[in-house]
Amino acid sequence: MPHITIEYSAGSSRRIDIDALARAVHSAAQSSGHFAPNVVRTFAQEANFSCVADEADDNCFVQIIMRMAPGRTREVRKEISQLVFAAAAYAVAKELERGRLGLRIDITESDPELSVSRNTLPL
Repeated sequence: MPHITIEYSAGSSRRIDIDALARAVHSAAQSSGHFAPNVVRTFAQEANFSCVADEADDNCFVQIIMRMAPGRTREVRKEISQLVFAAAAYAVAKELERGRLGLRIDITESDPELSVSRNTLPL
C-alpha cells in the first residue's frame, strides 16, 4: 500500500490529461521514501454522472484518495499528502489557473485485521 484512486467528474478528461495526472501522483508516492516501490497502485476512474458546484458544463472536480496501511505518524501522512497534492497540482496547473477546477486529496488508513493481500510483484 498505498492504493491511490483518482476519481474525476464526468467530462474532466476533455480538460485534464488524466494519464499524466495519474503518473505524476504515482511517481510522487513512489519517490516519497515511505513505500516500497512494488506496493504503490494508482487507478483513475471517471464518474458516470456528476454535478459540480453550480453545474456549469466546464466545472471539473478531481478527488485523490490514498488508502494506506496504518503505522505512519500524522506528520508523515501530512508530508505524503502535501507531496502528492503538489504533484497533482503541477500536473493540472493550466486548468487550475484557468479556473473551474476543484482538486482534493484525502488519506485514509486500512484496518489490518480486515485486510488480506498477497503481493508477488517485483521490487
